[in-house]
Amino acid sequence: MEKGDYVLATKYSDGDPRDHWAVGFFDKMLEYSSGDRFMVVDGDGEQFRGNGFRRAERIPTECGNWMVKNSKVLEQASISIWGIRRRWRKLKKEWADICSRPSPRARRGGLGD
Repeated sequence: MEKGDYVLATKYSDGDPRDHWAVGFFDKMLEYSSGDRFMVVDGDGEQFRGNGFRRAERIPTECGNWMVKNSKVLEQASISIWGIRRRWRKLKKEWADICSRPSPRARRGGLGD
């Protein structure tokens, strides 16, 4: 991995979506006695986590943008961030199909129905 690569990073290797995760740019490695950490920065060059991330992988820009846009939903997911990353194209299509369906119309019941 090289400085400036667009990455997905997770606090722990398992990628639990309820733990800290980020989409950003690889900065450098930080040495720790418990294992090296990936340092990831935002677009302004600010670190996301002072202690770094245990796992990071390069990702396509389109994938990262989709994950950021849907981060509130992804944080509630029951599968790993890494599982979501592997399936993002399929999820993107499924969500687009769901979102393109007409919304059910509200209907008020009462006399005259």
